[in-house]
Order: sequence, then structure tokens, then C-alpha cells
Amino acid sequence: MTPLTWLVRRLDEAALLGEAERRALLALAPQERLVPARADIRDGQKAGGAHLIVHGVACRTAMLSDGTRRILALYFPGDLCTWDRGAADPLPGAIETLSPCIVADIPSGTIDSLIRSHPGIERALWWLTLVELGIGQQWLINAGREAERRIAHLICEVWARSQAAGRDLEECFASGVRQAVIADIAALSTVHVSRVLHALQAARLITLNRGAAAIPQPAPLIAFAGFDPGYLHLPDHAARAKPEHSAGIRRDPVPWTGSSMDFGHESRT
Repeated sequence: MTPLTWLVRRLDEAALLGEAERRALLALAPQERLVPARADIRDGQKAGGAHLIVHGVACRTAMLSDGTRRILALYFPGDLCTWDRGAADPLPGAIETLSPCIVADIPSGTIDSLIRSHPGIERALWWLTLVELGIGQQWLINAGREAERRIAHLICEVWARSQAAGRDLEECFASGVRQAVIADIAALSTVHVSRVLHALQAARLITLNRGAAAIPQPAPLIAFAGFDPGYLHLPDHAARAKPEHSAGIRRDPVPWTGSSMDFGHESRT
């Protein structure tokens, strides 16, 4: 499945496209380009338009006044980013690549033409923006949880999104979503994140290979994190596992090697 096909399938799941809108989107032939890792995806591009992630992982970032980076969103193959047509206050931050990315650019003129001919496409684009904001709200909710469940939930999200996009979870972590990225999403130090990841591994909820996380059995991690992927609005039913509450699923806190006071209050800010 191509990223453009995946995007249309996702919009179909939300019942936002008619047959004419579907054909118009699938007929697009956007120009693809390679963007190196840790680069601005819009560098040298005209303002406006949208960018479809074809391969790799990108993110929306914001820099605080003290130079600290915060990651506000993640983008996987098939995700559309930077569309903010008509918004009084466009989404904040820059779009950066976390790994080398292939990006397909859709000029603003093309989008305008599609919207004029097919108003349903504009509703679909706004729906994608609302989904992105909804994911950000879930991250904000998770910020009030203890670090081990916060990071377990994020790993579950990356697992669900990478699986739905046809990518391997370990590849996503190895190529883009490294410990520093998790730290910038969870507002923790990289040292704290490393401790949490090793504690999750000690609890046999994940495995680590050179810092890249893998999930040997998703159900225990999903239950521990309380992860429900409904907020992601993914069309892939295989990525819709629900939290289970059976006696065989671990729901108690991860066993730490140090005291809980060592982990509960550490922050990057």
C-alpha cells in the first residue's frame, strides 16, 4: 500500500470521502524529494501546501526560551503535515525529520483546486488536523501520569501507528524515535527515559536492542499503559487492541532497581 493510498483509506474510515473525492486524491502525483535526518522539512519550499511522509519519521517541534526542544507531534508514512489553510493561528512549531525521509510535496495551488472541485476534501483535511490535536491532548493527559506508564503508553502509540503504516516498531525506534525523542515528548531527561526503558525491560514488557524497543507480547504492555488506540483513528483493525483486565496481565507498577523517589520527580524543565 502506498502512503497516498493509506491516507485515502484512513479518510475512508472516517466516512469523509465520496467516490469523486477518492479518485481525485488517488490521481495526485506529487513530486517526491529526499530530506536528510534532523532537517527542516520545509526548507527552501514555498509557504503553504502540504507534505506527505512517504518514508521515514518526522515531527513537529517547538523551542522554549531556554533552548529546550519539545516535540508536539510525530508523523509516519502516510501522514500529511503542515496543512493550515485558512487557520487564523496555524499549528505552532517547525516540521523536522527524525530520520532520512522521502517527502511528497502537494502545492497549495493543487490543494485549492481540489477543494474548489471537491469540498469534501477540505473537511477531510480539517479532520486530519483535529486528529493531530487530539493526539496532542492525549500526550497532555499522559503528562500527569507516572513516567513508566507515560512512556509505556507512548511506545504503544508508536507500535500502533508504525504497524498500521506497515513499518516495524524496532525499525521506527532505531531510525528515528530514539531516547532523546521520547524525552522531548515526555518532558523527561534522557537519563530518566533510559532508566524507565530498562525497568520496562526488566518487567518483561519490552525488549531493548541497542536502544531500540520491541514488544514481544503487546497485550501486557497495553494493559500496563492503559492504552486504547481509539484516539488515533487508525483504519487498521490489527492495531486496535484494547486494554485487558484478566488476572494474567501485569497491572502493578514496574519494579524499580532504585527507590521511587529517584524517578517520580525528575524533569528536563
